[in-house]
Amino acid sequence: MDDDFKARLRDLLQGRTPQKISVDDARDAAVLIPIVGAPEPTLIFTVRTDTVRSHKGQISFPGGSIDPADDGSPVAAAVREANEEVGLDPSAVEIVGELDSFPTFVTGFVVTPVVGWIEDAPDLRPNPHEVADVLLVPLADLSEEIRSEPGFTHAARTYPTEAWVWNDHVIWGVTARIIRSFLSALADAGLCPAPGETSSWTGWPLPAAGQRS
Repeated sequence: MDDDFKARLRDLLQGRTPQKISVDDARDAAVLIPIVGAPEPTLIFTVRTDTVRSHKGQISFPGGSIDPADDGSPVAAAVREANEEVGLDPSAVEIVGELDSFPTFVTGFVVTPVVGWIEDAPDLRPNPHEVADVLLVPLADLSEEIRSEPGFTHAARTYPTEAWVWNDHVIWGVTARIIRSFLSALADAGLCPAPGETSSWTGWPLPAAGQRS
């Protein structure tokens, strides 16, 4: 099952040309979408500390700014950042493709999501300065049953974007946009159901951008 999933995912991503965008004065960044194959396709997310420079306390994929001096590509940056943030061994990651890039609405990044495959559950060592927790979320759990539309309230906080609320963790903002893009791509290959329609992402920039990530 996992080998078939990986092969179909690779064929899908390598058969597409990801759309790249450019935004004046934005910084280029990359995130790794790490998929652990066994025992079932599972995504690795980080919960950011409250002391990092941007997206404090939010749930995200491992990643960060592309360093022109150290990184030759979004792939190199995503793998380096995953190693620095959670101790993911670069040799354990098989890159299977990229998704379309996304602008963040406030923090001034253009983010390229890089999809990486890890055969078995890795030994992770989170960097306590950047990562408060690591979440291993089965891909099958990111379903319509846990998806909420913008304006919903959870734990006395109202969220301005679509989100997936997994085991009391709210995955929103640009990470939710990446999840939507990823699930939509998987659905094209028959690997998961497509996410439902949303009113979150009607264009860029959006109204009330100061409340969005």
